[in-house]
Amino acid sequence: MGRDKNEAINSYISDMLALEDHIENAIRGQLSDLSDYPDVLAELRPLHRTVEHHIADLRGLSDRRHAGGVAESVKRAGSVVAGVAAGIIDLVRTEGLPKNLRDDYTAFSLASIGYVMLHTTALTLDDAEVADLAQQHFTDYARAVMRLHNVIPAAVIRYLREDGLPVREDVLPQVERTIEEAWSSQAQNEPRATETSAAKNL
Repeated sequence: MGRDKNEAINSYISDMLALEDHIENAIRGQLSDLSDYPDVLAELRPLHRTVEHHIADLRGLSDRRHAGGVAESVKRAGSVVAGVAAGIIDLVRTEGLPKNLRDDYTAFSLASIGYVMLHTTALTLDDAEVADLAQQHFTDYARAVMRLHNVIPAAVIRYLREDGLPVREDVLPQVERTIEEAWSSQAQNEPRATETSAAKNL
């Protein structure tokens, strides 16, 4: 016998809660380790607050749904999802600032697609509350990823400079333009490509 729609949605909620818990733990560790990088801390603190809000939202959602099974499924899913996340989020943080931020970017991207899946599941099963929450959290992470686009290149240059290498800091605007142009071109071309792809799959 297959799952009912609540079970299907709750499984995604539990996955996202487990992942958000793991991300929060990692970012909190960074905040205490990066005292020498106040500019990076200024970017990470609001991102950390966003993750904390996501966790509170997901827990509140579970309570409103009176889904006692969600709490237990979070425990079960936690080890699996956290195991995946641990492969991309190094809690020891020993590889230097740029690679740590790369791990954050990867974690946020994983959360983003997770929320796309939750949003899709909720929409197709007519659960507007969950669909709206997933959309908001996805939007938050899309914004977070864009912020890291602006932080990581400067962190790479700083790290290389501190390593004694003859860096050219004047390339930073060029890197920023490259990122902006790549995303802009994708935004212009993506709707038609997505529409065509979707039509082929129906």
